[in-house]
Amino acid sequence: MQKELIQYINGPFLKKNLIIYRDYQKNIVTNCKNKNSLVVLPTGLGKTIIGILLISNCLKKYLKAKIIILAPTRPLVSQHRASCEKFLDIDLKEITSFTGKIAPEKRISLFQSSRIIISTPQVIKNDLMRGRYNLKQVSLIIFDEAHKTKGNYAYTFISEEYVSTCSDPLILGLTASPGKDYDRIQQICDNLYIENIVFKNYQDKDVKDYIYDIDTFINLVDLPLELRELSAVWYNLFEKYLRFFIKNKLITPNKPYYSKLDFLGISRDLTLSLHFENENGLELSEEEFIERLYYKSPKIIDIVKENQLDIPSVYSYCSSCISILHAKDLLETQDITLFKSFLDRIKYKASKDILSAKRIINSEHFNHINSVIESEEQIKFSHPKLKKIISIIKEEFEEFDNKKILVFTQYREMAEFLKNLLQKEFNNQLKIEKFIGQATKMNDNGYSQRLQIEILEKFREGLINILIATSVAEEGLDIPNVDAIIFFEPVPSEIRLIQRRGRTGRYAPGRCYILVTEETVDVPFYIVARRKERSMNSILSTPEQLVLISSLKRKNIELTPQNDLSLIPQIKNFRERRELELKYLANRSIEDILIQLDDFCNSDEYKNLKNCGITFYSDVVKFDEPILREKILNLKSKKSKQPNKHKTYLNKNVKSLINIVKTYSINGALDYKKFQELAQDEDIDDKKFYVHLNQAFYLGYLKKIDNQIQFIMDYD
Repeated sequence: MQKELIQYINGPFLKKNLIIYRDYQKNIVTNCKNKNSLVVLPTGLGKTIIGILLISNCLKKYLKAKIIILAPTRPLVSQHRASCEKFLDIDLKEITSFTGKIAPEKRISLFQSSRIIISTPQVIKNDLMRGRYNLKQVSLIIFDEAHKTKGNYAYTFISEEYVSTCSDPLILGLTASPGKDYDRIQQICDNLYIENIVFKNYQDKDVKDYIYDIDTFINLVDLPLELRELSAVWYNLFEKYLRFFIKNKLITPNKPYYSKLDFLGISRDLTLSLHFENENGLELSEEEFIERLYYKSPKIIDIVKENQLDIPSVYSYCSSCISILHAKDLLETQDITLFKSFLDRIKYKASKDILSAKRIINSEHFNHINSVIESEEQIKFSHPKLKKIISIIKEEFEEFDNKKILVFTQYREMAEFLKNLLQKEFNNQLKIEKFIGQATKMNDNGYSQRLQIEILEKFREGLINILIATSVAEEGLDIPNVDAIIFFEPVPSEIRLIQRRGRTGRYAPGRCYILVTEETVDVPFYIVARRKERSMNSILSTPEQLVLISSLKRKNIELTPQNDLSLIPQIKNFRERRELELKYLANRSIEDILIQLDDFCNSDEYKNLKNCGITFYSDVVKFDEPILREKILNLKSKKSKQPNKHKTYLNKNVKSLINIVKTYSINGALDYKKFQELAQDEDIDDKKFYVHLNQAFYLGYLKKIDNQIQFIMDYD
C-alpha cells in the first residue's frame, strides 16, 4: 500500500517534481555513490529510477564526463533513452543511443559530443576493440540485466576494459535475479568488479509501503486417459533405446527420472573430449577440461574406448532419446497440435536419411501413435489446460473487471494456437495478440523489434486485452498495469520465474496463475524454480560469503577538452581508408609493410589520428611483429586463393555479413546464433538478414555447416 503524502526527489540535473520519493531508492543510491555495486531488486521496485538518481550524482561530480547505459536489447535501449529524456534536466542533444544503424565514423563523433550514451553492449564492445574511442572519461557505466554478465557476453569485456582504463570507474549492475547459486552470483561479481551488494525483497521494511501483494495460484490439472495412453506407448519407445546406454554403462540404471540433459551431457562430453584430445583449438588444461564435463567419473570417453563403441552411434542414440523425451513433454504439457508438428519434423528428418529420426519412425510405437492421432478427432486429445485458461480469463474479466492479462507460454506455436483459441472463445469481443521474438530460424519470420514496440504500446493503451508472450516479454520491457499473469507451464529457472511474476503487482494487487499438469515435467520444473529462488535469496541475504573486490584504487578523472571531430576530414572517408589500407597490405612485401608501419606508428600524423579515435591495422594487432607478420600472410594468401572471375556486385549488407564472420570467427567458423546477434547490431535482421546471407552462400563467400557459419573467402 503506497504512502498517501507524495514527496519528490529534486536536485541537480533532475526535472522538478517528477521522481516520487522512496526511502529505499535514496538509500540504495547513497550506498552506490562510491563503489561498484550490484543492486538486486524485484521487478517493479524502480531499478530505472535508481539509475537516474546515480546519473544525477555523477553529473554533479564530473560535469564534463560521460555516462554509458548498457541494455541487452534495442527496445530496452529505447526505454532507457526515454527515461533519461523524461527525468534528466540536460540538453536532449547530449543524450544519444547507439545502434548498428549508425555508421562507425559517426559513432566516434557522437561519443565525443554526448554526455549520456545508451547502447546495446555489442556495439560498444566492437568500437572499443577497434579503438574508435576509450572509456577514460566515463564516470559511470550502468549494466542493466546484469545477470547476463557471464562467459563471453559483451558486458564482461566492457567492464574489464573500463576498470583497466578509467582512473575512477563506477559500475552499477541492475538485476532482479542474479542467479540460483553461489558460483553464478560470484561470477557476476567478479566480472563486474563488484565492491558492494544491495539486495531488497518485498518483505523489507523500507519496501513494504510501496508495493502490492501478488497472490500466486497453482492450478493443478490431470492428464486425460487418452493422452496418458499415448504417453505410455511413447515412453516405452524411449525405454527401448535407453537399454543401449544402460547396457554400455553410459548412464546410471534405475534412475527415478531421465531428462534430456542426461543425453545432451553425453553428447557434449564426447564432443569436448574429442576436441581436447585432438587439440583442436581448445586451450584447456586437464583440470579445466574435467571441470566442464557433465559426467566426470567415469568419463564418457573412457567408457566409449573401453567398450570399443562406435562414436557416431552414440551420438545418434542420444539424438533419438532427446527427440522422444522432448515430444513426450509436448504431449503431456501442451496442446496435441505441437506434438503432431514435432512428429512431422521427425518424418522430414527421416526423409533426409538422418538415422536418429529414421530409427524412430520405423518403430511400431511411432506407427501406432501416428495412426491413432490421424484416425481420431483432435478434440478427443484436448489438453485440460485449455479449459482452465479460459476459465481463469473469464473469472478475471467477470469478477475482477480486469481488461489486461499477460499469458506466458514456452513455444511460439502454442502462442499462435492460444491466440486463435481465445479469439474463437470470446468471439472477438476481446482484442488478443501474441508477442514473440525476432527470427531465429531460416523459415521463422518472428516479430521485428519495431513491431514488438508497436504491440507493447497498444497493450499499454488498452487496445489489446490479452497478450500471449514467449520469453521475449520476461525481462526489461516496460509492460505496466498488468493485474494478472498466467503461466501456461512452469519454468525451471528462478530468473525466468522472477521476471515473469514481476510483470504484475506493480500498481495494484496482482494475481499469478501457474498451470501444472500432475505427474509430468511441470511438477519438477515448478519445484526446481522455487528452490533456486530460495537459494538465491539466502545467498544475497548474507553477502559476506561472497568474495567482493577490495583492491580498486581510485583517483580523479582528468577531463581533457574534446576534439571537434566533424572538422577532421579523415573521419569522413573512414571506410575508404580502411579498404585502401587492406589493399596496400596485400600488395606489398611483408618486410616492406613492417618497416613502413613501424615508421608510421612513430609519426606525428599517427599520434594525431590516434587521439581522435581512428584505428589502423597495426593498432588492431598491437604491432606485435610475429602476430602482424602472420596476419599479413593470411591476408595475402586469402587474396591469392580467390578464383579469377568477373567482378560481382555485392550489397553492403552482404559485405558486412562476410566481415562479421571474418572478424569474429574462431578457426574460420562462427556460432550461428552469435552471428545473428552481431548482424542485428549492424541492423541486418529479419528478412534482410536471410536474403543477404543466402546471397553470401550462393556466391561462395560463406558456408553453413551444422550450427556454424564458415568463412570461405574474402571479397575484392
